[in-house]
Amino acid sequence: MNKEASLKLSSYISQKIIENPPVVNYTSSELEKEMKKYPKEQLDALVEEGYYQGDFETFFVVKKLCDLLNIWDYADDDYLKKLFASAKCLKKSDFCEDKYLKNIKVPTVSNGNILLTNACYEKGEFFQYDMPKLSEELVVPKLGFFNKRVFFPSVYEGNMPWVSVCPSEVNSMQIDVDKAEGRCLVLGLGLGYYPYIISHFEKVKSITIVEISEKIIILFEKYILPQFEHRDKIKLVHADAIEFMKTVERDEYDYCYADIWEGQVDGAPLYAQIKGHESRLPYTRFAYWIEDEIKWYIENA
Repeated sequence: MNKEASLKLSSYISQKIIENPPVVNYTSSELEKEMKKYPKEQLDALVEEGYYQGDFETFFVVKKLCDLLNIWDYADDDYLKKLFASAKCLKKSDFCEDKYLKNIKVPTVSNGNILLTNACYEKGEFFQYDMPKLSEELVVPKLGFFNKRVFFPSVYEGNMPWVSVCPSEVNSMQIDVDKAEGRCLVLGLGLGYYPYIISHFEKVKSITIVEISEKIIILFEKYILPQFEHRDKIKLVHADAIEFMKTVERDEYDYCYADIWEGQVDGAPLYAQIKGHESRLPYTRFAYWIEDEIKWYIENA
């Protein structure tokens, strides 16, 4: 399977997960019964082939997903091995230890067509826990599922999920967390996950958040910001981030983190506009959400 074919298949799997997330229903007894069907020699062979990473639950559930989506009919051995190797059974206990999820609780409230609430993943429900590496020769989605039902803060615009503190959001931000220092500028509020995490750093002195949606700001200020231990560091600005950047002065911020796009396609032009300010603001260090994926898209679109 070449890269183009792997991208096409991965896009198909991703679209199925977005449209109607597949759920593999299973019990502990079913899992145990299934495991007994595999003698040690067969499991050892699967390890050698790259299909089995030592966690039978992950192997079993991903195998069921391949049945549900008929992935066997489209993928070759190399694709399947990589798909199985990158898949994860995430533990609810580990996920809920995240500092934001542990300390920030949200009610179900709305402001116009914006709904703040708690969404959930059912046990065995598939999602992408991180962005795929588009620069690799064989591109597979990073599939994950929880071993128990999990709730997490989310914002809906109408019936459409807009932003959530889910594994993909948390994982895709981690690469840029430690970069924050001094006077920080954050473009895009969401649920305030990134500002919350960096606000705990002693090296972060202040955080200015620019958000275009006044409705989101109102909900955040009323229900989420009061729970921030270091809310004294936070300043909210209601503005368009692209327009706001034109007003930023040469030595106003030490660090800027941009996260105002949904993915690499809509992010590409916005990324280019913000990146254009780097030469004008030499004392500001810039970081961008899913930058590698956006750069790949710009180079290959």
